[in-house]
Amino acid sequence: MRANHFIIAAGFLSMGAAAGCAAPAPAGEEAAGEARAEVIYGQDDREEPFTYADPAWAAQALDFTVALVPASAVDDSDPNDIQIAGPTWAGRDGVCADERFASQPALADCSGTLIDDDLVLTAAHCINNCNNSRFVFDYAMTPSGQLGQITSDDVYSCVDFVSYYQDRRGADYTVVRLDRPVVGRTPAAVRVSSDPLAIGTPLVVHGFPRGLPLKLADGAAIRSNAPSLDFFVGNLDTFVGNSGSGVFDLNTKELVGILVRGERDFVQDGDCVRPFTCADDACRGEDVTYAFRAIQAMCERTVSDLCSCGDGACGPLESPASCASDCSCGDGVCSSGESTTSCPADCQLEVLYDSHGPQPSWVTPGIQVRNTGSESVYLAGSTVRYYFSQEPPGSLEATCWGCSSELEMSFHEVPGGGCAGATHYLDVRLPFLSVDPSSSTDRFNIAFHASSWQPFDQSNDYSHAGGSWNWAPNPKITMYRLGARVFGDEPCPGLFIPPAD
Repeated sequence: MRANHFIIAAGFLSMGAAAGCAAPAPAGEEAAGEARAEVIYGQDDREEPFTYADPAWAAQALDFTVALVPASAVDDSDPNDIQIAGPTWAGRDGVCADERFASQPALADCSGTLIDDDLVLTAAHCINNCNNSRFVFDYAMTPSGQLGQITSDDVYSCVDFVSYYQDRRGADYTVVRLDRPVVGRTPAAVRVSSDPLAIGTPLVVHGFPRGLPLKLADGAAIRSNAPSLDFFVGNLDTFVGNSGSGVFDLNTKELVGILVRGERDFVQDGDCVRPFTCADDACRGEDVTYAFRAIQAMCERTVSDLCSCGDGACGPLESPASCASDCSCGDGVCSSGESTTSCPADCQLEVLYDSHGPQPSWVTPGIQVRNTGSESVYLAGSTVRYYFSQEPPGSLEATCWGCSSELEMSFHEVPGGGCAGATHYLDVRLPFLSVDPSSSTDRFNIAFHASSWQPFDQSNDYSHAGGSWNWAPNPKITMYRLGARVFGDEPCPGLFIPPAD
């Protein structure tokens, strides 16, 4: 064992509030946020990647399977030799010394699967704070019995939750956006169909049982489907660290689900414990959230190759006109072309606009958010975006004249050089406030200029849109809440820019 990658620390366990899979609970109890899944059905089918019967598939699994590790346990001071502190499996859970893998490191809290260049699919109960976890690839044993080398190209952080949903008796998923695109890896193929899988479909699961290095386990099949199709039940050999693991159709090699909960934990054997064992057709089975649930939620909030018209999700670039099968009034998404007037069932927030103090060297957008719905809306962290073309040279600076609240404002270039009326945009992050039904926020009299103090031509600015507004709804100003666009239309065809977290 390479001590520089695996630092034995008796009794060590660093667990943040988000690490819902990490801490063992007493028999019959469940740790906060934890979903149990510790059981062997029939024969123990767990295998190392290098002993798995299909080496080509094992190599793919190693490529896209990622471990969620406590951030405090990761020492990245040497980017070519990342170190992770933690116990052995025997030290972590007190498993008997003759159990398979008892002396291997048990460093991970949960499992996940890379599904796009910078997106990871896992269980929601595994993480609720981006700062608490690191996403570590290549956490696996080698044929020499050592933990493989881990470098900075294998370690990533979470910057945003694209989608997040947890029901202890239903679906449990999150799609995490990483801090940068993953280097040199091919994401898993994902089944996006919402049709139920057939009973008896053979399965293989990839992940980190009880924090162990990557294991693959097949020899399992689907037993039943929940009536809601939020999840299916299979007889997978999984443990608590497998929460978030990708579950694949063994025949098609498509990711079909996320392991989220299951049977009881260990059984006592003298002064140590052993995994609970069931017959293949016995015990409750392991619950696996259907992957399409997470993909549909994700596709309402971001653009990905996994998303398309007909996937059941009204995406940020889709509208009732462009994709009637996904988008319609009443689907819960305020899509392009819909408004508080045309579709009050989906849209309840709107941005009012006025050019409050026109001056040649200043752009002066006044913005105000109005709630047309019947319930109060919490706006903290929501973003209002103003698109414009920058003519004068120099850096841009913004202020808010006479504002009652301090705003977080930042300028950005539109990727790809922009489009007509939009080479740049100003993101205004709203403060901690809520807006009651049929009420509006204070007016935010924003003003910005270039450091050259040369004049702007506002007539070609997308969000200015010409004319006299006098605090009227302006659909060319966009607003984002909880990662989704809730008002306004994007200016550049085929481009959606998610707001910064």
